[in-house]
Amino acid sequence: MLKQFQILTDSEWRQVGTYANSLIQNDMAVGKFQNNQSGLQYRSEQYKRQKANSMKRFTKGGKLKDFDPSHDYMGRRLYGKKKKVELGKGKKFTGYYAQTIESTNTAFVDMTLTGRLKKSLHVVRTLGNGVESGYEPGDKAEGKILGNRRFGREVLGLSDENVKKVKEFMTELIRKRIEGFNQQINIEVKF
Repeated sequence: MLKQFQILTDSEWRQVGTYANSLIQNDMAVGKFQNNQSGLQYRSEQYKRQKANSMKRFTKGGKLKDFDPSHDYMGRRLYGKKKKVELGKGKKFTGYYAQTIESTNTAFVDMTLTGRLKKSLHVVRTLGNGVESGYEPGDKAEGKILGNRRFGREVLGLSDENVKKVKEFMTELIRKRIEGFNQQINIEVKF
């Protein structure tokens, strides 16, 4: 029976998985997705306003700012009298009360509002000839991933650019192992 040849050791596969995860996390922060999409825009103007306001409620009183809930995103009055709205003074929405807001960027979709999805990506296990990455079950990542997938925002897998980088990383690991192997071989010839 032939023994299966293992390209990399388990610790080296773990290094590959950690490196691939870091590429995905860096891409999230700059608005790149693993289906080679980038620069996508938010579809909801209301969500953009809330994210820019650190997911805090808009409070009445104070100076009139750029958001008035009685107007839609085109600037048309929907209801009521003109109200003064103060940004950044209200309490956070219920789902974000005890969470820190990592990003208030609304120029493009960056998938890093609280950073939980980005931080929960980790190496699940190493396989004989591969590595498996995933998300922590308690972070409700499945709903976030599936919800964003509908809009073409893929955070699973690797983009073409990241596949090339991971292959280069693996090649470098194999090259280092071969160099180490060559140093261990000592051939002495005596006559």
